[in-house]
Amino acid sequence: MALSIAACGGGGGGGGGTSAPVQQQPQNAAPTVQAGTDQTIELPTATAQLSGSATDDSSTSTLTYAWTATSGPSGVTFGTASAAATSVTFPGAGTYVLTLTVSDGSLSGTDTVSVTVGAAVYPASDSTNSDPTNHGWTKVAAADVGMNQAMLDQAATYAQTAGTAIPGSAGMIVRKGRLVHSWGDIDERFDMKSTTKSMGGIALGIAIDSGAIALTDTAQSRYAAFGAKPISNVATGYLDDITIQQLATHTAGFTKYAGWGISSSDSTTSTLQYAPGTNWSYSDSGLNWLAEVLTTVFNEDLATVLGTRVWTTLGLNSTYGLAAGAASDIHWRNNANRDQTGYVPPNRELASGMFANPNAMARVGLLFLRNGVWGEQRVLSESFVNTVHTPVPANAPLANPLASDYPGATTNYGVLWWTNANGQLPNVPRDAYWAWGLGDSLIVVIPSLDLVVVRAGDQHEGAARDAAATPGQRVWHDTDWNGDYAVLAPFLDPIVQSVSQ
Repeated sequence: MALSIAACGGGGGGGGGTSAPVQQQPQNAAPTVQAGTDQTIELPTATAQLSGSATDDSSTSTLTYAWTATSGPSGVTFGTASAAATSVTFPGAGTYVLTLTVSDGSLSGTDTVSVTVGAAVYPASDSTNSDPTNHGWTKVAAADVGMNQAMLDQAATYAQTAGTAIPGSAGMIVRKGRLVHSWGDIDERFDMKSTTKSMGGIALGIAIDSGAIALTDTAQSRYAAFGAKPISNVATGYLDDITIQQLATHTAGFTKYAGWGISSSDSTTSTLQYAPGTNWSYSDSGLNWLAEVLTTVFNEDLATVLGTRVWTTLGLNSTYGLAAGAASDIHWRNNANRDQTGYVPPNRELASGMFANPNAMARVGLLFLRNGVWGEQRVLSESFVNTVHTPVPANAPLANPLASDYPGATTNYGVLWWTNANGQLPNVPRDAYWAWGLGDSLIVVIPSLDLVVVRAGDQHEGAARDAAATPGQRVWHDTDWNGDYAVLAPFLDPIVQSVSQ
C-alpha cells in the first residue's frame, strides 16, 4: 500500500505562514466603593443607618465589607460591621468619620461618610424669668419638627373647651426638646392634684438610685409608725407585709381617701380595706403613707429634696409652705391631711399638694423623655425611668373593684405613672405614659415620637358642663375624676397624628 504525505508551507521558516496572537489577561482593579451620603442626627437619637455599596470589575469575585470608625469620639458600634448596609450607634455628640473598606480578595477600595451627632436640646434656665414669653424654651414652627399645625390647633381647642367655653387652661407641646405649640399662660401655676404623685415620686427614684430604699422593701422596715393610724389598721395584721412597690402601684390595700384623723385619733378614712397584693384600688392615703416613709428615709423635707436636687437642675424656682413666692414655678403646700405637730422634718403629701406651671411640667416630662438626664447631668437612673412606665406583671391578675372607673388599670398602671402598655388608646403609641390628676392635669411622654405634651386647668364645678357632655362621658375639668382613658383620646390622637417624620 502506498502512503503519501503532503507537506504545507516552506521548510525552514518559509514566509508564507502566520501564528495566533497572544491573549493579554485584564489587569485586576480595586472595587469602587460608595459609603453613602453624609448625615446629621440629634441626641437622644444615637443610631443612624448606613447604606454602603461597591462595584467590581469582575462578576465572579466575592466582595467582603468592613466598617470602621476612623475619626471622632471612641465608642462607636456597628450593627454588623461586615455588611454594606447596617446600623451604627454613637456614644455621644460629635462629628464622626466612618470608613467602608471593600475587598475583592486581592485589592481593596475605600470610601468615607461623615455623621454629625448634635447634642440633645434642653430649655435654658427659667430661674431668672428673663424670657417672659417662652421661659427658656427654643420656639420652632410645627413644620420644622415634622408636625402639622392644624392638628395641634385641634388638640389645643379640645383642651381649652371640650365643647364648652371654659377658661383657665394652659398647655405646651414639645418635640425634640423644642417648644412647638402652647396655649394659655404657661407661667401660671395650677393645682396638680394627683399629678403630684408622679412629680413628687421623683423622690422615690432618688432614694432607690442611692440604695437607700428598694421597691421590695416593706414600708414598716423603713418607717416603724407606718400605717398606725387608725389603730384598726394594726389589727388587720397586714401592715408588716406591705411593700414600697405596693404603695406606689395602688395595691397595698388602703382606701382612696387621704385623711389622717386630724380631729380624731382613729379616723376611718385611711383604713386598710384589702389584703396587700390582692386588689388594685386607687389610693390617696397609700401614697401619703409612702411620702412619710420617704421623709423618714431622707430625714429631710421632700420639698427640700426635690428643690435642691431636681428643680434647680431643671432651671426652676420652687417654694414650699403656706405661701407661694410670686416667681416660683413649683410650690408644694403644707400638708393638709396631717397634723404636723412634733414632726421634724415636716411631711408632705404625695397624693396631692403640688402647684406647678406648664413650663415646669414640661421640664419634668423632658427629664423622663431623656431617661433621667438633664444636659450633662444625670438626675435619675435610666432604670428608674423604665420602671415607672412598666406595669408590674404581678398586678395584672389582681381584682379591680372599680374597673368601671379605672378600666385596664391592672395592666396599664406603672409605678406612679399611667401607661398605654395594653393599647387602650389605639391611636397612641404603646410606649406613651403620663402623670394625670383631677382637672386633667397631664404630663404625657411619648419616647418613640420624641414628644412631651402637658396640660393644666382650673378646678371648676362640673354642673355647668353636664348638659353639654355626652351622657355617661366625663369631660375636661370634671371634679369626679377617674381613670377612664376615653377623655384623653380627643386630645392625644390629633397630636400623635400630626407627626409626619
